[in-house]
Amino acid sequence: MQVKNTGFTLLELLIALTLSTMVILLLAMGMNIVLNEWGRSGGRLENSLDKVLILLNIERALEGAYPHTYFDKDDNKRYIFFEGEEEKITWVSTVSPGRHPGLQIWQLSPSDKNDWVQIKVIPAFAGNPTERLEAEAESVTILEGYKATFEYLYIDKKLDDETEWMDKWSARKLQSLPSAVRIKLEADGDTEEESLEVIATIQANKHQVIRPVKP
Repeated sequence: MQVKNTGFTLLELLIALTLSTMVILLLAMGMNIVLNEWGRSGGRLENSLDKVLILLNIERALEGAYPHTYFDKDDNKRYIFFEGEEEKITWVSTVSPGRHPGLQIWQLSPSDKNDWVQIKVIPAFAGNPTERLEAEAESVTILEGYKATFEYLYIDKKLDDETEWMDKWSARKLQSLPSAVRIKLEADGDTEEESLEVIATIQANKHQVIRPVKP
């Protein structure tokens, strides 16, 4: 009786090994593509979360803006501090990024190339906050690829709450804080980021003693 040989031939074995190698290579290439995309997505997600946290802190700091006063020796007069320009804003807030006690001076301004936003935060003590910022504070660059502009809401209670968005605000002249601040973040054309807008309402915009002045 003749017994049939049920084993693999050398050719069949070579074909099987070749197919197995091709399958393993395809799986490795697919896994590499998935890992690379995962890494890119993770990086975008991390950047988005960082940006959201920064904007939330800035919004909270503006909502916690306080009509802090300082004494001007030259004028022999006390002024409320809040200086807002179209591309720069400086104010005193009850909010601290490190949860430190006491009032904090905040400042947002453009970078030297006007393609980033710079931030400064230091404790607010006696004296003009602007002088302390220039002498002691170091700037930290945030929000890469964005240009920030600011607008300030004025509400006239005498004219049935008539509102007006202004491109400048000086508490030294107006003796009050704006009712709200609108931040517009324009993304650089070379990036895929979207433009953003934040509106922060300021509740404590008036001092208990110093009366505001109509702009």
